[in-house]
Amino acid sequence: MTFIPSFHMRTQRLLCGVALPLLLLATPAWSEDSNAVERSFEPSYFDVFQPQNASDMVSRIPGFSLSGGSGGERGFGQANLNILINGRRPSSKSSDARDILGRIPANNVLRIYIKDGASLDIPGLSGQVADIITGGSGLSGSWEYAARFEQGTQPQLLDGEISLSGSRGNLSYVASLNSGQFLFTEDGVETFADANGVVFEDRLEDIDFHETKPGVDLNLTYTPDSGHIANLNLALTYGNWNQRVSEVFTALTPRGRTGQSIFQGGEDELEYEISGDYALPLNVPTLGNGTLKLIGLHRFENSKNGDNFAELIDGQTPTRSIFNRDTDEGEYIGRAEYSFAPATDHDLQVSIEGAFNYLDRENRFEDTTTPLETDRTRVEEKRAEGNLTHSWTINPKLNLQTSIGAEYSQLNVTTDPSPARSFVRPKGFVAASYTLSPTYALRAKVERDVGQLDFGDFVDGVSLTEDIITSGNNEIVPTQFWNAEIELDRQDSAVISGTLRAFARFIEDPIDRIRFNDGSEGPGNLDSAFEYGVEANATWLLDSYGLSGMRIEAEGSLADSEIDDPLSGLARRINDTEIWSWELNYRWDIANTPYAIGGELEQRRESPFLRLDQTFDGRRDRPSSFAFIEHKDFYGFQLTLLMQNVLKERIIRPRVIFETDRLGPIAEIQDFDRRRGRRISIQISDTF
Repeated sequence: MTFIPSFHMRTQRLLCGVALPLLLLATPAWSEDSNAVERSFEPSYFDVFQPQNASDMVSRIPGFSLSGGSGGERGFGQANLNILINGRRPSSKSSDARDILGRIPANNVLRIYIKDGASLDIPGLSGQVADIITGGSGLSGSWEYAARFEQGTQPQLLDGEISLSGSRGNLSYVASLNSGQFLFTEDGVETFADANGVVFEDRLEDIDFHETKPGVDLNLTYTPDSGHIANLNLALTYGNWNQRVSEVFTALTPRGRTGQSIFQGGEDELEYEISGDYALPLNVPTLGNGTLKLIGLHRFENSKNGDNFAELIDGQTPTRSIFNRDTDEGEYIGRAEYSFAPATDHDLQVSIEGAFNYLDRENRFEDTTTPLETDRTRVEEKRAEGNLTHSWTINPKLNLQTSIGAEYSQLNVTTDPSPARSFVRPKGFVAASYTLSPTYALRAKVERDVGQLDFGDFVDGVSLTEDIITSGNNEIVPTQFWNAEIELDRQDSAVISGTLRAFARFIEDPIDRIRFNDGSEGPGNLDSAFEYGVEANATWLLDSYGLSGMRIEAEGSLADSEIDDPLSGLARRINDTEIWSWELNYRWDIANTPYAIGGELEQRRESPFLRLDQTFDGRRDRPSSFAFIEHKDFYGFQLTLLMQNVLKERIIRPRVIFETDRLGPIAEIQDFDRRRGRRISIQISDTF
């Protein structure tokens, strides 16, 4: 494959623009006997911010960023959330790190440790890990309410959350209830042009989007004196979203059309998760004393989608298309882990895991000329894996963690007569961390991993607004990865903290768009692909410069990728992968006042999405932006006034359609330009 030459120049710019300030501007601020591998933060450190929950606290730790979660991981396997609660990783998959911490009231946080993942006896954790130590008795909690106002949109008055935490004897609990609401409108213009750029049709667009997603979560922890620890997690959400897109056409040449169209789409989604774990001391002959941990999870989601598209063109018969989709998705996971210390500074863990995933989907389509067509697809995957992980503290500065294992999986499309397919995939990693000085640490990791399949790729899909049909593919196999990364970490309690990370990913069986024997297209595996890049983040505390309470946080990334295009055979970027991104946050907690001010700028660029016969290249023309002013003691509450979309960004998306495929001549070019208005938010929160 041919490498993209401009990558090296962009890498140099990122290193100069982000890494040099991170590595050179600050001076060491810790004593010589401080430990760069582990930092500790008392609740008093966060008093100036008046945090409402643990998420607010962790987000104020210099040089640390939350990562992982969201439910797309393959089983439990190795942990990917970079948080621990009282030294234990959460056993939930439906919540990300920010959600989990947002349910813990700040009053219940006793201390936060930032540790090195490779120094722990938890497989898969690398980089910095936040261990939130909680405690307290009695009832405590936090709540938040937000009202949002945007020109052209109904007021959002139903967005809020309340969390409760308490304990009774050996039983502690954290419960939360939230009522999510999100509304927006967009308006814009869309032009249709021929291959020479001559516009033959103009469209005026009006888009409304409305989503509500209330949910409830409950975590119970039982810690008897015998050393046994049990956790039970319950989560339930119900989502409803509706979208309306109306367009008015105006013909500018005889090729164009005059008329109007309206699209109405929506989804009702019910999702729940029941998960838990039980840890107990266990003495195994010849191995000694250890801990056995049993983990179980069941997740279920039902979604009902309905899309309706109607078009009325002057001089033509009205047309209408309807596409409905009912989907059931489920996951069952059982996992057992036995951890023990065979010698001083050595920890071993043996784990086995079994999982069953399924998707059951029924599609129904009809239009003006086509009677109702129905098809149903059910996909099942059975999976088992085993791993042996060794954590070794070689010396006070050097930690090493290694893991070796394998996975067996069986894929079966039960609604297709083809036999089930089976695979055996090796898995494992080597991770190391080295403390260079009280300020700097170096980390590295090499990993062999298997990706999670999207069962939706097995099923046909329809987009009524884009007039696109995507065929499902029963022959897709899981993607495999060789991942490598190296990270330099700087921690300075007085000036600049942050990380600089370089990574590379070799991909086997990547999924892209391919052509099937019947001429249709859809997802399919290609031979290989490659991703590589650099990332950096930094927190700059300006107290020592006479600006007490002021901080600037910056993040940036620069990446590239390569895959051989299945149509031309030439190297190109992988569809929809990040090329670059940057984010700049500013916050000033004004000394001797209850006020704080700040804001954020953020922008990213992703590679185009290429189908065989068309391309999409959506982007935002200017950074996303917001600014806020916060009063931390407004009649006992915390009051925040927030203005979003200060710079009034535009969403631009050129779409190029080819007559046959991308190797042939262009048929037409569709280019839309949409805008949202500025939004004012009022947020009130408190703890009790």
